[in-house]
Amino acid sequence: MLASILLNNIGVSSTVLERAKEPDEWSSKSYTIVLGDNGKAALERGGCLEAAKAASMERKFITFFDGQTGEVKSIPKKSPGLGFTRPGVVECIETIALKCPRVTVKRGAGVSSASKPTDAGVDVHLEDGSTLSATHLIGADGKWSKVRQSIPSMSSSAKIVTCPAWGIHMNCPSAPEGFKADSTHVIKPPEECKFYIIASPRPSGEYSVTMVCSDDTLERYPWMEPPSDLKMGDYGKGGWEDESSALPEGVKAESGLSDHMEQLFRDELPALYKLLDRSTFESVRINRRSTWLEMSAEDGKSITYSTDDGRIALIGDACHAMTASMGEGCNTAMQSAVKLVDCVSAIMKQKGETTCSIDSLSEGLVQYGLTRPEEVIPIQEQSAARNGYKKSQQSK
Repeated sequence: MLASILLNNIGVSSTVLERAKEPDEWSSKSYTIVLGDNGKAALERGGCLEAAKAASMERKFITFFDGQTGEVKSIPKKSPGLGFTRPGVVECIETIALKCPRVTVKRGAGVSSASKPTDAGVDVHLEDGSTLSATHLIGADGKWSKVRQSIPSMSSSAKIVTCPAWGIHMNCPSAPEGFKADSTHVIKPPEECKFYIIASPRPSGEYSVTMVCSDDTLERYPWMEPPSDLKMGDYGKGGWEDESSALPEGVKAESGLSDHMEQLFRDELPALYKLLDRSTFESVRINRRSTWLEMSAEDGKSITYSTDDGRIALIGDACHAMTASMGEGCNTAMQSAVKLVDCVSAIMKQKGETTCSIDSLSEGLVQYGLTRPEEVIPIQEQSAARNGYKKSQQSK
């Protein structure tokens, strides 16, 4: 959506195909997204920053909360972040996109596959059986990208890597007493528990409570075992279960799981337990293990996020999905949209073009594809390392 706005601004028309018929309301119960300097700069480039500020909550502090004693220590952030729910981010950007004369947004249009690009362009096949033709295609369709899987050179370069860490998510219907709206809270239990908790406010007044666990956690709490990993091709079959998220509103967790969780908080985190009500524990959901997308290249070639002819390029999770440990997934995705369009603009400037030609768009996508990986891969690896990933481990 952001890429379409930026392309509009340099005179390139585009159609955004979005599978969801409307923004995913239940995901407002999911984790929060915090945009840092890179994300804010990307939104500003797209003219979306002011709307984003109005729809978000400023995060000025990191607050450490002792789960046993209730002792609190707040540390100001060098640069405040903007906290959203996922639908909130989408709405801010889509509102601007719909006003752009060269942007068409089609909701309820899921992509099933893409054809191999030719000199004439590329065909995009939709889930309803129809086909759209375009000169170029930008795949921004997530970790399990149908666009990426359709192109052999891209599909063979991509590998889902699993980390020995996962999240357990709960929804708190209101802010725990004393928890401020401009702060992200980090709660640590006794060292032997082998997990920590992140509590984040949402604009609705609710709080997202996420326990970050590792395989070591299971030695003490075997009932925290995460569900099995998704395999390539399985995405989309489980509905809301596909994503790392809390249960949709109105759906309660298995009573045994919520009872276990409540007892754990009562025993190990008594100061936090006193601030939560029963409904928080009833919303508990154990997510799958954290995964990220590793892109590689054949010997003698460079890693790229585009096809050799520049007809297809990937942005966001479709080419550099990462674990949530650093909170950089959304920031990096938005920055990639900016980098892609900047590469196209640079080619146009070199050629003295005021109207972008097909060749310039192709050359820009190739340049983006070759230069962006070296900027993103270190962030992916650093984030995965925080979730226990080691370069020597075998991917799953």
